[in-house]
Amino acid sequence: MRYLHPVQAHERFQASGRYRFFKNGELLRKTESWAIHSHPDGERFVRVDMDARAEEGKSILAEALLTSCDSLVRFDIRYENARFEGGVKHLRATYQLADERLQVGFSMNGDQRKYMEADVPQQALIDIPLLVFRGRAIMRLAQRCKDGTAVYAPMFEHAQLFPGVLRNAALPVEYVGEDKVLVGKRPIPTRRYRYLDKAASYWIDGQGLIIKRVNSFKQQEMLVEISNYASPTS
Repeated sequence: MRYLHPVQAHERFQASGRYRFFKNGELLRKTESWAIHSHPDGERFVRVDMDARAEEGKSILAEALLTSCDSLVRFDIRYENARFEGGVKHLRATYQLADERLQVGFSMNGDQRKYMEADVPQQALIDIPLLVFRGRAIMRLAQRCKDGTAVYAPMFEHAQLFPGVLRNAALPVEYVGEDKVLVGKRPIPTRRYRYLDKAASYWIDGQGLIIKRVNSFKQQEMLVEISNYASPTS
């Protein structure tokens, strides 16, 4: 697993794993590896290595610092996709959230580092588009979206959408029920959620981590499964 910064001596291992991607039953040359460590004060540090260089040219290294209450403090990303004509090819960015303001320092496609800010409501849900973060976001959407909630999604592939999009979401996700998913020979208790408008289902465990995702789109089935899943309680 690649990373922006190595694990520090004060960090305690919490969980790690790797997501594998399938299209119509065929394994794609794409993985998302991740590791979660906790700090003595209860904060969590999440490292992600999304490697799709052989499949679509994309590489994402990311790190996020979360409070003990699971609120985002900082999000760092290094994005590369030299094959993406018309899109962002190289990006280094740091997101920091404080006092309902999102501060972003970034360098895009080799340009000098720049800074920008955006308003983000205090109660907005931050939906980082990497799978290791999405489980908890989906659970919160299902809980909070009866009357709608503000959702901020960081965007880093298209310059016109950078640094992200703020929208109001109402009832996009429903809780379906409890289920068990086999990871190797180990059955993992999960809660199943379904997006109402995207034909996507997610199986999420007690740590808020996605164990499986199934998405049917234009007569194609996209499947994501967790592998190499390790945690102190497993």
